[in-house]
Amino acid sequence: MAYHGTFDEAGIDSVVHLSEGVILQAGSKRRVMKRIGSILIELLQNVNLHGTRNQDGNSDSFVVLSATEEAYTIQIGNMLLSSDVSMLDYKLTELNKLDEKELRKLYIETLCNENFSYKGGAGLGFLTVAKKAIQPLNFYFESLDETFSYFILEVKLER
Repeated sequence: MAYHGTFDEAGIDSVVHLSEGVILQAGSKRRVMKRIGSILIELLQNVNLHGTRNQDGNSDSFVVLSATEEAYTIQIGNMLLSSDVSMLDYKLTELNKLDEKELRKLYIETLCNENFSYKGGAGLGFLTVAKKAIQPLNFYFESLDETFSYFILEVKLER
């Protein structure tokens, strides 16, 4: 399943609903469908909340859900301000260094922390995704110009 466009609330609902149907048609259990659906919601809301739009008002965001015998893979991409790349790169690199126990501990600490970002997030999105992924988060950035970069994230989830 693939979708390219803007991820507003209606778009998020459509993508999640479509992906849930695809997952069930592939023969996966409902609990797998719900887990992947919750991860998709986290990722798509992250794009909606933290992604940016170019001068024409386009976000050029995408999501792809694919499957192998062993895993589902979610690839998601969106534009962001180039000035945000180093902080996001640092945060994701640090998340990838943590083992399962450390991720759980950080998750609980973050839940108890009442510090919210200027965009309203508490920093739980990528942490939630990292906890449920079966491999470290694979990500990279592509510079588009001085102002904008493109962020692509790949998450593998147990089938």
